[in-house]
Amino acid sequence: MRTVARGVAKFFVANFAVVMAIMLLPVFLVTDDVALFDSMMEYLFSNKS
Repeated sequence: MRTVARGVAKFFVANFAVVMAIMLLPVFLVTDDVALFDSMMEYLFSNKS
């Protein structure tokens, strides 16, 4: 059950990350250091969970 809950959470975070990336496109043209986006990517692609 925990695995399913983690999978559902990652699904929603991944969709939110796509929306955030689209909204932050002008910011990414200026800098690549966006802490919130970096923390979401770390959560999605870490092997710990």
